[in-house]
Amino acid sequence: MGIKINSGKIIDISMDLNEKTVVWIKDPAPKLKPICRQPEAECNFTWLDFSSHAGTHIDAPFYLFSNKWTSDKVPFDRLIGSCQVLDLTEVDDMITADHLKKFKIREKIVLIRTKNSLDLMEKYNANHVAMTPAAAEFLVDQGITTIGYDYQSFERNGQNQLHNIFMKKDIICIDNLRLAKAIKKKYYLICLPLKVTGIDAAPARAILID
Repeated sequence: MGIKINSGKIIDISMDLNEKTVVWIKDPAPKLKPICRQPEAECNFTWLDFSSHAGTHIDAPFYLFSNKWTSDKVPFDRLIGSCQVLDLTEVDDMITADHLKKFKIREKIVLIRTKNSLDLMEKYNANHVAMTPAAAEFLVDQGITTIGYDYQSFERNGQNQLHNIFMKKDIICIDNLRLAKAIKKKYYLICLPLKVTGIDAAPARAILID
């Protein structure tokens, strides 16, 4: 028996990945180089050149810990399954533990929707909504296995303090989600990173099924 999915209930929560994609300010912009184009050529062929952290992507624990999972080794149950979207669009600056304590966190996969999802992403916002270390520790204490966020990082200035809090517990980070069309509820997440072997991160296509 096949599984039937109503396409009208699928929300694409991935960023467009192209030469206009906003990246961390110290990273080079993605390049999509047209090698061949019709009608001059027999086919259309494009060469891709971008960071493993460009666009929607997963961060594997290998990013900070050389003895932990690389992006191709992350278990599928960390990337596919029931998830919970927390709506924190009322926060203007930093998400605190007190903000998170207002929610009953029931799922192992948690996605955080902030005002970042409403950003048109025309340039990098150094003051994007971020998260305090205490908030990260609170999520760890709830037993989550995966945390999804709607910006390049849930911390600012290229810091890795929160990444360290999550990754030392093998919690997978999904960055640059676009959650404008999601609401505070339970969904089914499918997030499949490219199977590039032995590295710290990988671009992914992520969808929610309502």
